Amino acid sequence: MTHCPNCDIEIPEKKVRKELRRCKTCDEPIGCIHCRTPGTLAFRYCALHDPRGPLKDDGLFNPSRKKVREIHDASSSRSDEINKLIGVFKEENKKLGKFDIKDRYDELERVLKPASDRLIEIGKPAVPKVIRLLIDEKKSWISHIAAYILGEIGDERAVKPLCDTLYADDDLSLKAADALMKFGESAMPFLTKMMYSLGASSCVNASYALSGIESEKSIDALIKGMEYRVRMSDWEFVNPIFLSIRGYSNNFNDKRALNYVKNIEKLQEKWLKLKNKHHDWLMYLPPNTETFYDVLGVDENGLLGDDKEIRLFLRGKYRGLERTPTVNLAYDTLKKPGLRWGYSWMLIHHEWMNELFEFLVGRREEEMGEIVEMEDMDPDMLFELFMSALKEMRKKKKSKFFW
Repeated sequence: MTHCPNCDIEIPEKKVRKELRRCKTCDEPIGCIHCRTPGTLAFRYCALHDPRGPLKDDGLFNPSRKKVREIHDASSSRSDEINKLIGVFKEENKKLGKFDIKDRYDELERVLKPASDRLIEIGKPAVPKVIRLLIDEKKSWISHIAAYILGEIGDERAVKPLCDTLYADDDLSLKAADALMKFGESAMPFLTKMMYSLGASSCVNASYALSGIESEKSIDALIKGMEYRVRMSDWEFVNPIFLSIRGYSNNFNDKRALNYVKNIEKLQEKWLKLKNKHHDWLMYLPPNTETFYDVLGVDENGLLGDDKEIRLFLRGKYRGLERTPTVNLAYDTLKKPGLRWGYSWMLIHHEWMNELFEFLVGRREEEMGEIVEMEDMDPDMLFELFMSALKEMRKKKKSKFFW
């Protein structure tokens, strides 16, 4: 009795010629009349000989499925089958090349899909060998597929090896983060700890993984991690974590994350308005070290009392100084309660808000494919640009769009 290589249906010997479909190019069996639709390319070609290009269409029969079935039938044990499947990975990897042939990864992924599916079907017994594949082949593309397999199996033994790959700044770390999302709270202890690591890659990749795990612990770790980085002025960490929090709010419609993001957006809008209205303050805001308080020689925290007392105190300081443009600007700003409050607010928030603004506008430039010359734009145009960048981000529904 002959079996269809695609759907495994039994075909009587006398009907094989009529019902079994073969590739028009290589004559290999690709299915039968029960699973292949007449008039389609899948009815006439295998995936390797698709006229549109090899391995472009997952709907066509993949000949490597035949190899996986032969391995299954010929293996003396489950362990033997796993070893042979791992061998298929290494064999195909040698054919397609190493880490620098990125444009051929999709081809490798499709060729190995039957073997990947079989390892996922085997499940936990395959985990040690797949972990070893992930570790030993970090510089080749099969490590990406190994990370995917571990995520699909979901065995907790894979959590630490996957987390270890997050320390790298490459595509594999993102594949590992995608896989870790499948583990849920069992990955939380490792990911939470990595939010405070010294390496930017590990922290950012961990925040991305957390954005795909629905848990109160996830958003708690993201918010605390972001606030820690703000206190430490680690801006290369802050902006990606902000995107992860936004991704979490969109992925799970989480109110706490959404409110946190909205509050930051309100800070951004307020900062931008103050910046545009008082551009002459910028030389006296962080990261510059001299402030208006330094110019007048007063302690910001020492300005106590009502507005009249503070104004008299500042006037006394002002009278003892040479009337330079800088001294005049500092005095005119600090003597008025509203301006003094606005300037003090900018001292706290300017550096972070400026970094975040440039980060968002930079991402907007990438999407638009054009450079935005902010120096040539008036305040209203800058505000409109920033708001359009935020609106575009609000449209995104999955965290993967934020990277």
